[in-house]
Amino acid sequence: MRDIAPPPRHRYSGGPPVDPRFRRRWAEARRAEGRRRLRVLVCLLFVMGLLGGVLGVLHSPLMRVRHVVVEGNVHTPSASVLVAADLMGRAPTLMVDAGSRRERLAVEALPWVATASFATRWPWTVVVTVKERVPVAVIDVTGGADVVDGTGRVLMVTKTLEGMPPLPVVSGALPATPGARILPAAPLDEVQLEELLNTAGAVPPELSRRHLDLAYSAGVGLVAHLGPAKALILLGDTSSMPTKLAVLEELATTVGLGGYSEVDLTVPQRPALTPASN
Repeated sequence: MRDIAPPPRHRYSGGPPVDPRFRRRWAEARRAEGRRRLRVLVCLLFVMGLLGGVLGVLHSPLMRVRHVVVEGNVHTPSASVLVAADLMGRAPTLMVDAGSRRERLAVEALPWVATASFATRWPWTVVVTVKERVPVAVIDVTGGADVVDGTGRVLMVTKTLEGMPPLPVVSGALPATPGARILPAAPLDEVQLEELLNTAGAVPPELSRRHLDLAYSAGVGLVAHLGPAKALILLGDTSSMPTKLAVLEELATTVGLGGYSEVDLTVPQRPALTPASN
């Protein structure tokens, strides 16, 4: 049998030859990629430097608070807001630091202030907007009166109520300093004092102008006196209180209470009037 010779072997040359044009394109692509990366790096460094410069300016004395505008305050002096927030103190406050939680809480600790918010008007002005509390009652205390809101917070201590809207007078609480909360005087407790304040907040303006006094009587509940009339007004518990007060206002306007010793409004749909004995 005739032997068949194997095909001749060729030394491996690493593949087919590469066209020089492809080599040039590849090299150009690598150089372009390098230039793009360099531009990105330069832009990134520029932005970082710009941000650093801006932050440096914002935290420099150049950007301290120079003007403060207080809005929404009627009973709270603007100077008190500035002192509480410490925006214009000896240590300058930076614009970026104005309106911190500490400053907001300090302003809200002022007696009349319910809420406070801060806004910046660049480059150097801060606006402090306050929402004040609403007075609902006068607490009759020795030597004066405490004006309080619905939560029992003392808004002001005064000996005269000139310039204040007419408010119901509540008895049965201890005096307190402005910004503090009143406490019940024995035998009144916290729940009963809260009922008195809630009732005071529901009193129509016309009844307040007639000088309504509110108190708490053991075994009866809420009681009242209206103006110079000596009639004892029984209100009972706080249920249907707006209706009870509306009936009281109607009776005071149409009937008058001067000839009665007692007005029972515990069931407002069936008021009972007891004539005064001669």
